[in-house]
Amino acid sequence: MRRKEEKTSAHAAAMRPVALGAALLLSACVTTQPPLAAKLPQEAAVAAPALGSYAAADGFVPVGKTEVRLRGKSYPEGFDQLRVVRRDHTGGAVAAQVAISVLASAVAGGTVVGAQGFSKDDLSGDPVTELAGQAWAGNPGMKELPEALGDIATRVYAARAWKELQRGGSETGWTREDMESAARLPAVADAPVNPGPWRLIYENLSGTDELYRLQFRAGLALASPRFGLPPMPANCFYQSEPVAWTAWKADNWQRLREERAKAVDQCVSTLAQTRADLW
Repeated sequence: MRRKEEKTSAHAAAMRPVALGAALLLSACVTTQPPLAAKLPQEAAVAAPALGSYAAADGFVPVGKTEVRLRGKSYPEGFDQLRVVRRDHTGGAVAAQVAISVLASAVAGGTVVGAQGFSKDDLSGDPVTELAGQAWAGNPGMKELPEALGDIATRVYAARAWKELQRGGSETGWTREDMESAARLPAVADAPVNPGPWRLIYENLSGTDELYRLQFRAGLALASPRFGLPPMPANCFYQSEPVAWTAWKADNWQRLREERAKAVDQCVSTLAQTRADLW
């Protein structure tokens, strides 16, 4: 019995380096991800040819349109509206943290611990109620960004379809139905959009100025280059220069309209530089 236990112990000891090596390899695969941006200009999604640029003697060219869907099926109430984060939101959050710390300390019988630090970027703020229902003021990640990325996705999937059609034309055994199937683009891209916050956020916590920056974030869930790993987010962020609140509201929020268009353009430009093979 003793010899059996010693043999089992020796076997377990011998396997530890193997298990450790496997764990380290898995950790490296998970934490060290390849870059999502294209290394060469021709590898970027934006470099894919326009859908109407293809021509073939047999008439088989890519057809259809590929849309980019939203990643989430539902979003919090008011998420699609422009929100504003003011100084008093930070004050209220700090007060709440202090109250929780005091209560927790009292229950535990220990000393009072100060509120943990946080960023104003963590606050959701309140909807700008006077802009509720105004499509031009809503979160562009819900509609305009997916639509713009859909145009790029159509080009990306058309390039893939064209390669298949070329393969079908050079190989034997492809039927007309096979060629027609290869020419049709998928209705929805594999990579969905993850819309982020859309808000005006105060510039300075201290002082009396009424300066606010417009912020917008979004992401595109691209396929992982490594088999078996979950999708990888390619993110974009836009932030305007600080502007007085009155300037934002002037001329029926004209500055907001202009900055909103810039936010969409910059986000599309950033995401379009990612690798086309990951879309």
